[in-house]
Amino acid sequence: MGNSSGKIFISHASKDKDFVDRLVSDLAAHGVSVWYDKLDVRLGDSIPGKINSGISEAKYFLIVLSPAAVKSRWVQEELNAALMRQVASVGTFLIPVLVQDCDVPPLLNHRRFADFREDYEAGLEELLGVFGMDAKAAELAGKKFVQPWPDLEVSDHEFIYLHSTRLDKFFRMNCDLEWTANRTIDYIISTLSLPWGTEFPELGMRWSFRYKLVYGEHSVPLRGTLKDAGVTTGSTVKISINGRYEDLYEKEIRQMWEPGKMYEAMSAMMREMELKKKIKERGPLTQERLRQIADSCFAHV
Repeated sequence: MGNSSGKIFISHASKDKDFVDRLVSDLAAHGVSVWYDKLDVRLGDSIPGKINSGISEAKYFLIVLSPAAVKSRWVQEELNAALMRQVASVGTFLIPVLVQDCDVPPLLNHRRFADFREDYEAGLEELLGVFGMDAKAAELAGKKFVQPWPDLEVSDHEFIYLHSTRLDKFFRMNCDLEWTANRTIDYIISTLSLPWGTEFPELGMRWSFRYKLVYGEHSVPLRGTLKDAGVTTGSTVKISINGRYEDLYEKEIRQMWEPGKMYEAMSAMMREMELKKKIKERGPLTQERLRQIADSCFAHV
């Protein structure tokens, strides 16, 4: 199994070196590229600098959890850096790897973990399954890779893959399959700061947007749950975003000459000429240009 979308960074305590050595070897045997201090830090390198570089280049951040690890200052600092990258939605997944019973840091309590405590091979299979599921979902969606969901509060025990033609990113979104479509849409809009409407004064237009969830070929009823629609953990769901615009220049011209409107004729004619000039300067609103304008409302995602 190849891993072309970025290395895997492994954060661990020095006392867990034997386990990590074995894990790195087994991941490499499955074609998974790993950033490992034992291999990637050379004599004379700045250790903090190399670690920061390793985290910034990583697609997955594996934190090996053991009594020694939860007491390690280095492990805590690396975890904080990885969390910041996920919050900033720059593309680092955080995966706890449990090798011994320990006091799991509060920020990781609600996260799925690969359990190596009783059965190493089962833990490895579970870990490889995560990488494989992400790679397959991205391939089917025609995307290069999957992005982590920026909200750290919702448990990742249940998740869906989320995509849209208006969003560049393809997310693995934490959720609850008992959520209604309406609640899920509100959650997506809130988390990603998606607009209900946007005005472009310089173009004389106002856009409004409608959202719906689509699974397979069917829309998910707003009051129905994800589970009722057949969505399961790992399903790919589309958020459809339909936009329509109102031409504020044309609207003002129409209203200006409506019956009952009291305008001074000369000022009305001058205002109409001014608006028509703006319409000409704006240029033709082709379908492609309208699509680009609408998509620009989501460029921040």
